[in-house]
Amino acid sequence: MSVAVERSWDAGLGELASPAPLLQSWGYGESQAREGWTVERVQLPSGARATVLLQGRGRFRRAYVPRGPVPAGSEAVAELAAWARERRLARLRVEPESGPELGDALAALGFKPVRPIHPRETIVVALTSAEEMLASFKPKHRYNIRLGLKRGVSVEEGQGLAEAEELSRQSDATARRQGISLPQVAIYRHRLELLEWCRIYVARYQGRPVAAIMVARFDGRAYYLFGGSNGEAREVMPAYVLQWSAMRAAAEAGCRDYDLWGVPPRPDPGHPWHGLWQFKTGFGGCLVELGGAWELALSPLAAGLGETPARVTRSLRRVLTARSINNRPGGL
Repeated sequence: MSVAVERSWDAGLGELASPAPLLQSWGYGESQAREGWTVERVQLPSGARATVLLQGRGRFRRAYVPRGPVPAGSEAVAELAAWARERRLARLRVEPESGPELGDALAALGFKPVRPIHPRETIVVALTSAEEMLASFKPKHRYNIRLGLKRGVSVEEGQGLAEAEELSRQSDATARRQGISLPQVAIYRHRLELLEWCRIYVARYQGRPVAAIMVARFDGRAYYLFGGSNGEAREVMPAYVLQWSAMRAAAEAGCRDYDLWGVPPRPDPGHPWHGLWQFKTGFGGCLVELGGAWELALSPLAAGLGETPARVTRSLRRVLTARSINNRPGGL
């Protein structure tokens, strides 16, 4: 496909929403095609757009639209449902980038809420000058960032195989400690190669890599996608320095905000991910609540004989491979 077609798709998204969702971008669709989905990009009668991920065969073929359609409104969803009926799909799942207020319209169209693949709540940090951003952070975060920099934590940015392998090593260490699953290195390579802008930041202390994160940028927003650490040198706060470095770089590149991509349920000291809530909310920002995932059964036969919603969800999670740490959650 030509670069002109890719740019036209992304530009069209930018005219419909601001910022346009990363998961509806051309590059994200291409990365999902590498990972087992059939991808169709649909322009709806109203002018809305949707990157649709398809799985299954025959009467059991189903569609998933992450963070779409664009714009996220009842008219666009109704048109997408009509498109799915014309294609004789068994199921249509959407996760619009909208607030909970769209739920009533989705229910009226026959959609039912299901467990989301991507985080339902996130923290979005406004990117301004370094001084203003630091001032908006909680005091402990400001202290930890300054401590890490003073103690000599350095951060390198790259997008090559070496960086992908380093992120894989760091995330594997996190996965072993926390008993979760995280992507294989091929997933990181696909993102680096196919997203419009994607980089890995590696934190080093005394010359040794101790943590790494992946950040993408699209339509003026930066996204924290994946991360991990080997657990070494925690006393010099490499995780804080990494996020700070990525935020500063995004701000200098002209991004308006930074999506920390997912937080656990509202603060609960007894929750196993309470530390993650404290870490992400400490960067200031706004808590953004989305409408979650909704599914429409289009074929009664397929709905009765096909996979149950729980099995569909597990299948979707396997094919997406990843966002597991963020959905538990923990940092995509």
